[in-house]
Amino acid sequence: MQIHTLSPHPSQKTRKRIGRGGKRGTYSGKGQKGQKARSGAKISPLFTGGSAALAGQGSRVIHKRRGQSPVQGAHRIGNIKGKVLYRIINIQTIADTFDNNAVISKESLLAAKLIKSQSVDVKILAKNTGEAIDKKFVFDASVMVSKNVQTMYAA
Repeated sequence: MQIHTLSPHPSQKTRKRIGRGGKRGTYSGKGQKGQKARSGAKISPLFTGGSAALAGQGSRVIHKRRGQSPVQGAHRIGNIKGKVLYRIINIQTIADTFDNNAVISKESLLAAKLIKSQSVDVKILAKNTGEAIDKKFVFDASVMVSKNVQTMYAA
C-alpha cells in the first residue's frame, strides 16, 4: 500500500457537482432541455407525467401517514382493509400431533403449541405430500377447514 493508492472512505467523499464549467461542457451530463436538466430539479416519485396518479390506479405505493387509521394495519402493504389473515396449518402436522378422532379446536391447537394465541384465525389445509393419512378428526367451528380436508379427514 502506498500513499498515492489511498482514497477517502465513501461516506466522506464529496458528490460530483455537475454543470459548473470545466471539461464536461455543453450539457454537463444532464441531457438537453427539460425539468431534470434545470438546476435544483426535483420530481416527486408519485408524479406520473400529468396522467392519473399512482395512488388512484390502486397500485401499491407507500403514502405518508397522516393520522391514525381506523383499521389497525390498514396503511401497511400486504394487509388490505377487512382482509382476514389466517394462520395456516397443514393436515400432516395435525396428524403427527393429534390422535385418531381428536377434536381440533383453537384450545387444542394452543395446547399443542401450534398457535400462539386464541385470537389468531386458523385455517387447516391439505398439502399433497404423497403420504396417506389414515386418521379422522372432529373439527370445531372455531377453526376454518378447506373443502379437501373436510371431505377426506373429517370424522
